[in-house]
Amino acid sequence: MMRAWTLLLAVLLVTATGAWASELQVLTRSSYLSPELLRKFERETGITVVLTVVADHDQVRSNLQGARSGFDIAFIPDYHVGGLIRGGLIERVLADRLNGFWNVEDPWRSRSFDPRNEYTIPHQWGTTAFAVDTSIHRGDIDSLRLLFEPPPEVEGRIALLDEGDMVQLALVHAGEARCTDDEGKLEKAARLLEPLLARNRLVAAERMMAALADPSIVLAVSWNGDAMRAREKRPSLAYAYPREGNLVWTDVVVVPKNPPNRANAMKFLTFMLKPENAALDSNFNGYANMIRGSERFLAPSVLGAPEMVAPWPAKVGFLPSCPEMIQRRHDAVWAGIKARAGQSPAQR
Repeated sequence: MMRAWTLLLAVLLVTATGAWASELQVLTRSSYLSPELLRKFERETGITVVLTVVADHDQVRSNLQGARSGFDIAFIPDYHVGGLIRGGLIERVLADRLNGFWNVEDPWRSRSFDPRNEYTIPHQWGTTAFAVDTSIHRGDIDSLRLLFEPPPEVEGRIALLDEGDMVQLALVHAGEARCTDDEGKLEKAARLLEPLLARNRLVAAERMMAALADPSIVLAVSWNGDAMRAREKRPSLAYAYPREGNLVWTDVVVVPKNPPNRANAMKFLTFMLKPENAALDSNFNGYANMIRGSERFLAPSVLGAPEMVAPWPAKVGFLPSCPEMIQRRHDAVWAGIKARAGQSPAQR
C-alpha cells in the first residue's frame, strides 16, 4: 500500500511539474507586446504564455517585490534596473552568453546600469514629445514653446500625459538641467505646469491613444509609437522633435528573482534576440528595437515612419533617461503639481 501511494505521489509530482514547466509567466504594461509575437513563441516552443498586463511601469515594478514574484519575464524601463539589482529582485542571466546577443546593436550593449550585460537584454526605445493636428495648427511644431506657450488655436485643446516626464519637458523648456533635483529649478518647472494643467486635459498613458483620436484635441503629449499608430486613423497628426531636445526612454527584458520557469525564461530571452521577432513587436507598437538586421522584417509603414525616423542630428538633441532616484523625485513633484492645480490622477 505504501509503495502504491509513493508511486501515485510521484505521478502527481511529475504531472504538476510538467504542467508548470509548459508555461511562461510574463509581466508587462498595457498595449505593449505583440499578440502575434507571443503566439509565435508558443508555436515554436510549445510553451504557453500567461500574460499579466498592468497600467504602467510603476505597477510592473511593484509586482516584482519579494523573493518570489511568480513571474518569469518582466519588461521594465532602464532606470529601474539598478534598484532591482541592488534589491536582489532580478536574476543574473549572463545575457552576453545567450545565442543571438551579438545581434544587439553596439550602443545598446554594456550600458551604465548593466555594464557587463549580466542582467538584461534591450527591448525597445522611444521618445516623449507631442503630436499636433497640422490641419488646425499650420505653423512650426518642432519647439516646446508650442506646448508651454500655445497659440489660440491650441490653447485649451491639449492632452497632457499623466507621467513625471512632464516635469522634465518643463525643465528643458526652461533651459534647466533635465535631471535636476534642485528645489528652485523644480519650482520653476511647476510654475510652467500648473497653469497648463488647469486649462487642459490630463490623460493616463493607456488612454492616450483615445485622446490622439479625439478631434477636440489639437496637441497631445505622447510617446512616438502611440503617435505613429494614431496617425494611421488621423492623418493630419504630426509628431514633433523639439529643437530643445526630446526625452528618450529605453525598456529592457529581465528575469525576476526565483522565476517558476527559469528554463522557459531563458528560451524567451533568446527568442527576443532574433531580428524577425524584434521586428514583430516594432510593427505592432511603433517603437524602434535594438536588434541588428530587424529592419529587413519591418513593415514599410514602420520603417519609414516620421515618428520613428527622427530628423537627427540637425533638429534633435536626444536626452537619455534620468537615474531612478531623480525619476522618483520628479514623479513626486508632478503629483504635487496636480494636487495644487486641483487635478486628481488621470482616470485609468
